[in-house]
Amino acid sequence: MQAVSVQTTQNIELEYPLAGIGERMLAFLLDILIMFSFIFVVAGFLSIPGIDTPDFLIWIMVIIAFLYRLFAEMFFNGQTVGKSVMKIRVVKIDGTPPSVANYFLRWLLEPIDFFIVGLAVLLIILNKKGQRLGDMLAGTTVVKIKRITTANLRNKAIMKPVDEDYVPIHPEAADISDHDIRIIKDALSAYREDAAHKAVTVLERKLKEKYNIQSEQPTVKFLYTILRDHTYYVSR
Repeated sequence: MQAVSVQTTQNIELEYPLAGIGERMLAFLLDILIMFSFIFVVAGFLSIPGIDTPDFLIWIMVIIAFLYRLFAEMFFNGQTVGKSVMKIRVVKIDGTPPSVANYFLRWLLEPIDFFIVGLAVLLIILNKKGQRLGDMLAGTTVVKIKRITTANLRNKAIMKPVDEDYVPIHPEAADISDHDIRIIKDALSAYREDAAHKAVTVLERKLKEKYNIQSEQPTVKFLYTILRDHTYYVSR
């Protein structure tokens, strides 16, 4: 199964299965069906005898249908109705939330990707991150919502994976800032490489004071536990 690694804002790397070509095409066809159904229903209503329909209303109807996929992804976390049914969504490769500009760029290039026969399919097959042209320029891809497994959650710096049945010890770890997490990692790296005891000891004391954490664990074990607990909470 092809997958893509997405770096989150918490410096955690998550591995997601890429959406298959079949899933993406079915989602696209479902959205096209919704667009044409909307046009058909509204056009049928406006064509009822006795209703004088101004031309601009027809154009508004067409524009709404045309913009549907763009606004759906913008307001529903990278999903249209078709993507929701297929349980896939748009994500940024760098782990940050897609911006309006990212969604707009993907949408703007859809006519090229989907109406030049085979272009999108060819690019998705050849690109290791499952990107069509719009994705490449926007820095996005489409993934399955469910992660391959929680065991694939890993911090490449010094952390071990957090198992699915992991039980966190310190609930306060959920509130620790990204800045402090990076400091913990740096301090533990220094301890491993240079046996720098003072740095981890001072850090332990400051963390306990700042986040009101009570623990009798040895210093190094305490810091590793905090990292694992934080990883558990940010991945849920």
